[in-house]
Amino acid sequence: MTTQFREPTGKPSWPILLIAGGEKAGKSYASAKASSSDLIGQTYWIGVGEDDPDEYGAIPGARFRIAKHDGTHKSILAALRDASHQPRVDGKPNLLVLDSGSRVWEMLSDEAQERANNRARKAAEKWKKPYDPDSEATIGPDLWNKATARWQDIMDVLREHDGPSIITARLDVVTVMDDKGQPTKEKSEKIKGQKSLPYDVGGIVMLPERGKAYISGIRSLKLDLPVGDKTPVKDFTVDWLWHQLGLDVEGATAPRQHSGADGQASAAAADEPQQQATAPQQAQQQVPLDAGSQALAQRRAAAQHTAPVWGPEQAEQLEIQIYEAKGNVEILRSLWTKCRGMGAPQTVLDRIANINKPQTTEAKEQAA
Repeated sequence: MTTQFREPTGKPSWPILLIAGGEKAGKSYASAKASSSDLIGQTYWIGVGEDDPDEYGAIPGARFRIAKHDGTHKSILAALRDASHQPRVDGKPNLLVLDSGSRVWEMLSDEAQERANNRARKAAEKWKKPYDPDSEATIGPDLWNKATARWQDIMDVLREHDGPSIITARLDVVTVMDDKGQPTKEKSEKIKGQKSLPYDVGGIVMLPERGKAYISGIRSLKLDLPVGDKTPVKDFTVDWLWHQLGLDVEGATAPRQHSGADGQASAAAADEPQQQATAPQQAQQQVPLDAGSQALAQRRAAAQHTAPVWGPEQAEQLEIQIYEAKGNVEILRSLWTKCRGMGAPQTVLDRIANINKPQTTEAKEQAA
């Protein structure tokens, strides 16, 4: 297939804005007030783990509708998609608000923990081992990868939306650790959510406390801010930011063009040429065989057909085998070789290889 190229539009798209704030700092209020902007049509509010902003409907000019869902990833994702497909009002783009992104990631993390606990329980039942229902099993890399993929499903909806989006998140004050993993006296602010969240958005506004606002990052040619600094903004509003970005001029924006990275599609595309190439070779190799050669070919074909490939069932069996290995080096080596032969992801192989190694502070923070 010939690669197609296009000219850049020279126009920005409506940004995905992250508003991260401390407790009761006003991140939901700022999002609700944004609905009163004359630059947008309607606002659709998807709340997750937060009280619905009914009182904010009294803000002068506020226009938003609150989505109803059952609190599951499937329902939240459906609500976002339905909101993004709503028609424009008077030709103006609609605003999507996800409040809060921190709680969405907590839900996905809890889901991963529940799956890990179920694996551990099934392993204990199968091998007649004691199981503590109050304990939390280790969440394997495959489960973290699945949680991350489900988070990216949400981000993909916001990327495809032809209009502005706001994600709220909690801003925690954490202790800075030194190179040895020991706490220091220094403090820093950390956005609570999936670790790629700050990279996935077009702008970050931080509200450490009520009445204080900083822009810590923005993707724009119109608003020239120092890189790496937090720029204080007095009387911040989202509408003010949109105007500063030059989005108030008719025809100033263009739909977002996003180049995705689909692992499943990539694997399928990589396998397709190989399958097409082997078909003629197999046809050429179809020559008469004697009885012994036929039997050998049948055994080889049967072995290839029955050889297990990596999947959810193998991942669940691996948890049982790791539990049974009890850190035995020889068994772990055998597991590593077996998983590699089944095409297990590199993260799974690394996990087996590092089972007997002490976990670093950085790894613990990443898992958290």
